[in-house]
Amino acid sequence: MNIDHVKALAAVVDEGTVEGGAFVLGVTPSATSQRIRTLESRIGQVLIRRTNPITVTEAGEAVLKYAREIELLESETMDRLHGIDVDAPDGIGMAAGESPGQRRRVPTVLRIGVNADSLSTWFRPIFAEVANWDDIAIRIEVADQDKALPLLTSGEVLGTITSAEVGGYGTQVQKLGTMRYVAVAARDLLAKYGMSGGRGSIAEVDLGSLPMVNFGKDDDLQFAYLRRAGVSTIPPMSVVPSSWEFAAAVEAGVGWGLIPIMQLGDLSTDLVPLSSEPNIDVPLYWHHWNLASEKLGRLTEALHRAAAGMR
Repeated sequence: MNIDHVKALAAVVDEGTVEGGAFVLGVTPSATSQRIRTLESRIGQVLIRRTNPITVTEAGEAVLKYAREIELLESETMDRLHGIDVDAPDGIGMAAGESPGQRRRVPTVLRIGVNADSLSTWFRPIFAEVANWDDIAIRIEVADQDKALPLLTSGEVLGTITSAEVGGYGTQVQKLGTMRYVAVAARDLLAKYGMSGGRGSIAEVDLGSLPMVNFGKDDDLQFAYLRRAGVSTIPPMSVVPSSWEFAAAVEAGVGWGLIPIMQLGDLSTDLVPLSSEPNIDVPLYWHHWNLASEKLGRLTEALHRAAAGMR
């Protein structure tokens, strides 16, 4: 496969349109389209769905993953070559006005999937580490921990944090730790619905009627808690698809919800556990491509250091 054609595929998927991909590549939209059509002709399969935004077919997923791997390995090769051209005669390979060792290093983009609650809690120290890496830029895709694995399978990311223990072909899986969630409700909400919950006590609630806050359509955590409690009905439900705003909604009394224990210390003391067993523990794993990449290895080590603070 022609590398320029493969890069064209990745660019239009990243930007969502042929025009956006062409802008990133520095070529015309027609040239970008032609590269992709030539690649499809070479492979004999349709690789993208020409929708808005553009998405990849099953065959396109395989080529997109290849494109990401090429991008990472090419970048690391250039890093190894950085500075070697001091022996090149007459400054071969240098731009006008450059001197040996002045060549600009383009950071490698590491695309990763992270669930919102991790991003708002134990993951945060990663930003301080990335700030000290002048050769790496990160792009984060937010996805629920139960739904993140397809991002890796499709080639959209090179690694993702997920609750799935088993990985796919060509990937490595490492356990990061376990996040504990606590089912709580505001004391005023309990009083409003005639349910008891004295200061520092455990609430006596009817989960079938007490309003609930859910994170989004992909979040099954609250429903898992209801099933564990033997509740088969769905209570009145609000949806707040942002980690700290979700916690703020529960704190304000919009409904009960499962909040990471790492966030509870920053919230009101008027939040009451809903039962004698209010906890749900969610194991988290780091799935990433099986590549001999120094930068991917560096990110993996940083994740393990940050995850040591998970609870």
